Amino acid sequence: MQPGFLKQQAAEAFGLASFGDDPFARNFSVFIAALNGDGVLSADGLALTGAEIQRLLRNRLEIRACLAEHPAIADEPIDRPLFLMGLPRSGTTFLQNLFDHDAQLRLLRTWETLRPCPPPAVDPASVAPRIAAASAFLNRWRDDVAGFDATHLIDVTGPDECALVLNIAFAEAGFQNYLKVPSYFDWLLDAGDLARAYRFHRSVLQLLQYRSAPHRWVLKFPNHMLAMAEIRAVHPGAVLIATHRDPVRTLASLCALTEKYRSARYADCDRHALGREMLHFVGRHLDRFLAFRDGPGGDDGVIDVDYYRLVADPVATMAEIYDRAGMEMSAAVRLQLAGWTAANPKGQRGTHNYHLADYGLDPGTVNAMFEPYRRRFQVGPEGDDG
Repeated sequence: MQPGFLKQQAAEAFGLASFGDDPFARNFSVFIAALNGDGVLSADGLALTGAEIQRLLRNRLEIRACLAEHPAIADEPIDRPLFLMGLPRSGTTFLQNLFDHDAQLRLLRTWETLRPCPPPAVDPASVAPRIAAASAFLNRWRDDVAGFDATHLIDVTGPDECALVLNIAFAEAGFQNYLKVPSYFDWLLDAGDLARAYRFHRSVLQLLQYRSAPHRWVLKFPNHMLAMAEIRAVHPGAVLIATHRDPVRTLASLCALTEKYRSARYADCDRHALGREMLHFVGRHLDRFLAFRDGPGGDDGVIDVDYYRLVADPVATMAEIYDRAGMEMSAAVRLQLAGWTAANPKGQRGTHNYHLADYGLDPGTVNAMFEPYRRRFQVGPEGDDG
């Protein structure tokens, strides 16, 4: 794959102007280099990934054209957004779905992250076909990934995470979870411009909100914990909400999820290599998160949420989060939360079994590596081997 050819192909295929002075050109070139050099895609994987790249490039061209056509989008206020974060598999999706019961809040929807343009309020007639296209997209994932619904709670009209916004700028750490691109992941953290990526993310929020009543945004992505300083720079009034679960357990779950997702794109899987890769992935998340939290003002405006308490008593935990965020939870929202959690018990969509030993990882060694995080946030062990 060649970056220049792929961008030209996207512009020609969708009848859109070229990228011009592309602020994310370096992101894209490093991503493509990693895709070409860090692993060997199967024939099906090459087709899937090529189609995804074209979708992302089309989205960025459409966003660029939309922002130029409607300059007033830049004036849309994004006031005191809530950013949900935490290690992958630590309850962030569950927390997001709890927030989705409050009509006073605004969450990203799966169908609009897959294709943000045009702004829904500008072209309401575009919504139905975009929902249909998103449904077909998710069904293809279900066909390609065995047990897809057991690994991740996602519905076409339900809330989605910010991954599908940040990946339009090729500034998304989660590429690593379904593609073998470790060199890209390290480059993104060491040399990528995450502040620029979050400014782009903010522009997409403004676009989606354009000409509609503004609501307070709730924005979920586990990997937001890599960019807390950048989020603060772009959104000084943001409330940062972090879930905390045994990192040994989340690592084991992440290994299993990554193996499942990559199975649609790669013919073979070296489980021990994958284990080392994901240990590095989680370790860098924790290092960056702890560096921010232990720095000046690192705890200001941050709400820490114990995963186990959240699962055991979601309504009471949400009430505490609302209070700490300076929000008011209505009686109607409280009732909706109680009803939804009763109707959606843990494991309803299937179970997801995993063990560190399957990926060549020793629980004792991993536990010792994660001890500073455990101690800082009083997170105890879960299970015998993660």
